[in-house]
Amino acid sequence: MGDKIIFTEEARIEFHKAKCYFEFTKKEDAFWNDINRQMDLVLLMPFAFQVRYKNIRIINLEQFNYSIHYVIKPYGVLVYRFLNNKQEY
Repeated sequence: MGDKIIFTEEARIEFHKAKCYFEFTKKEDAFWNDINRQMDLVLLMPFAFQVRYKNIRIINLEQFNYSIHYVIKPYGVLVYRFLNNKQEY
């Protein structure tokens, strides 16, 4: 497995929305630190998290109420979604 992280367009939009919110609340640095820690963990041990649906694995951020939904690919990790866990669908 490679060490690349690729984001779907939908995941990019969701990251951007969250980034804007945390910039506004002055928590952007803590937010990105949390994301980077979890993404490093995913790259280090991608199979450590269980498959939840359609081969998609989920890892939650430690400090913020978001989860990263990803699938393992030969080149690394494809992030499908970045979801706020309090959001209604």
